[in-house]
Amino acid sequence: MQVQHLIERCLLLRMNRDQCIKALADHASILPAITLTVWRELLKENMGFFRAYYHVLPPRPYLGRHIMKAPRFTRRKQWK
Repeated sequence: MQVQHLIERCLLLRMNRDQCIKALADHASILPAITLTVWRELLKENMGFFRAYYHVLPPRPYLGRHIMKAPRFTRRKQWK
């Protein structure tokens, strides 16, 4: 998948630039310099979009319900 498409997915998840860079480095093994370069190009081409995006971006990123739940540390029952 192209870096641009992955960045667009990060934007749908309401990530800021640094979160997107970290997510792509961790999950897609994309170097931060590459992500940053593509991000800057998108910013130049779509300045109006990014102004609006940063305006409505909450100070804290959106976290889905599954992330906010506490992890379960119980053992699963073994079926016999």
